[in-house]
Amino acid sequence: MKFIFSVLFLMFLFSITTVHAAPITPTMQTNTEKYAQNITRAVQYLSNHYVPSVGLIYESEDSGVHWMKRVEVPSWHWRYNQTYWLYSDGLFSMAALEPWRPDLSTAINRTYEKYSLPFSNKFESIIGFPVGQDRGATDVIMNSSANFVVLYRIHNGTYADPNIPFADSIIYRALSEHYLGEQDLAVKDVNYAASLFNGTCAVDYGVTQTQLTDGNAPSDIQNCMNMKLALILYGAQVVGVNLPNFEQIEQLLWSMQQPNGGITTLADGHGNQKGSANAESTSLTLLNYNEALVTRLRNEAMQVPEFPSILIPLIALMSILPILALNRKRAASS
Repeated sequence: MKFIFSVLFLMFLFSITTVHAAPITPTMQTNTEKYAQNITRAVQYLSNHYVPSVGLIYESEDSGVHWMKRVEVPSWHWRYNQTYWLYSDGLFSMAALEPWRPDLSTAINRTYEKYSLPFSNKFESIIGFPVGQDRGATDVIMNSSANFVVLYRIHNGTYADPNIPFADSIIYRALSEHYLGEQDLAVKDVNYAASLFNGTCAVDYGVTQTQLTDGNAPSDIQNCMNMKLALILYGAQVVGVNLPNFEQIEQLLWSMQQPNGGITTLADGHGNQKGSANAESTSLTLLNYNEALVTRLRNEAMQVPEFPSILIPLIALMSILPILALNRKRAASS
């Protein structure tokens, strides 16, 4: 498992063994020309927050108390700019920066080679890997000192209720369905996630819930999360869904860009920025403009072999089984 991210990195840089689904129009829906300056500033934001001695981009410039201390780990003493996530920030930034700063993308991949990591069972879907049904999350510290902490989030806990709508989880599921050839279900899920958008916010259970669910960050409740808007755009492009409000969501997302180039993490219910930017929201926004990756994933479905191979370890195959069972149940009930 040590070089799992070398494999993942190759998966989005090069063509892997695939079977071709029905051709999907490869035209990008995002407007790279219109938002060229915004893209440049977003790239600069991520580049400025890359720390060579760690080999990753830190979570945020936010000067407040880290949410891990407030909720999960009372002894947590690291600030946001001392916190480095392998999942999800590292994976997202590696893919997002590839067209614009391939040197940093490669450097981040090298950092992954230093750690023995399992699959996250969730975030790999953005680069073409199907994942299983959403599960509860666990945060694991891999390396730390007085001045930094490197950790990852893995979804290996209790299976989540698929009927409780979280926009990001719906898109991860849609991407997986697309890769597995379940195109009707993928389109249905992208449209479902997009239907949660009310013009200023993706109003999912994270916004409407009144009590924190175990394993969720405190920002998950009663706030709009801009990373979910970015994922809706990405899911629509990869799956090939022409959302009527695509341009509206894209414009709103870029209105969340701060003077430092980062995309604000949260927003209020009126479409206004709330708080600071972070690496996750900025990377996912930028990911929508990785034309080579989006086009390839739109036109290719992964060939899932009958037995494990070097590209698809056994753990990944096991993670696929729940989503296959869920899809059969959903298809039968539709």
